Amino acid sequence: MKTLRRVASLAALLALGGLGACASRQQAPTASTPPAPTQDAASVVQSTEGGFSVSIPGPVSEERRTQTTEVGEVTLHTFIAVRPEADTAYYVSYTDFPAAAVAQADPRDVVARASHGALEALGATGLSSRPLMMDGFPGWEVEGVSGPRHLRGRFFLVGPRLYQQLLLHPDGKPPHDADRFFESFKLDPQVTAMLTGARRS
Repeated sequence: MKTLRRVASLAALLALGGLGACASRQQAPTASTPPAPTQDAASVVQSTEGGFSVSIPGPVSEERRTQTTEVGEVTLHTFIAVRPEADTAYYVSYTDFPAAAVAQADPRDVVARASHGALEALGATGLSSRPLMMDGFPGWEVEGVSGPRHLRGRFFLVGPRLYQQLLLHPDGKPPHDADRFFESFKLDPQVTAMLTGARRS
């Protein structure tokens, strides 16, 4: 039970850190920003290592950050795109937890706590929260508002891997491609088979 709480809390912490990076990009000075892409400009990010693909307005920057936690060392892999002219940021990440720790956790609890962590990152008031499934894997979607900003996020746990998908935009002004961004997220069956096989071992 203690390990379950640690994993779920860590998931929330990673959501906090990831959303913080996303928000900081959204607020970055734009004086030297190159011309923004057209509204329909989007690139399909396909991460072989991450085992997913998603459509994100380009350009997309990729980063990774490693940190030591109570359940071991974890690495947060992030993909971020910002539309400064629309004050909008798109964010996708994945993190691998130690398999032994996740094996003792309830996947639904992990994704639910991660979603609430995203709201806490903005000091946001929750507007909606609901469970999801993707290819048989548990997920959670949350929406919230903090001052002028609106957050929508989805979280999925595949074996020991937590996927996060976040969108930040001005409240009341969602980008036209918001639904496309979320619905375009797909998992690689070969990678999910490897991840779930590792969990059962």
